[in-house]
Amino acid sequence: MATVVQLLDEAMALSAAEREELAAHLLDSVEAPPGISIDDHAELERRAAEARGGAPGVSWADVKRALKT
Repeated sequence: MATVVQLLDEAMALSAAEREELAAHLLDSVEAPPGISIDDHAELERRAAEARGGAPGVSWADVKRALKT
């Protein structure tokens, strides 16, 4: 059986699109972290699609500033 390191090496040899698909399958195979519900899935998918499409995001500086207020 392959080790995690071997699998990672093989995964990193995949194209970016293939790695994205693999990551999506792996994430779908585990339970959502506490605080994330299945209802959030559509919103997460929408935001991911926007990011992949090149939509501008929020800068880290803006996020930190918002958290402080």
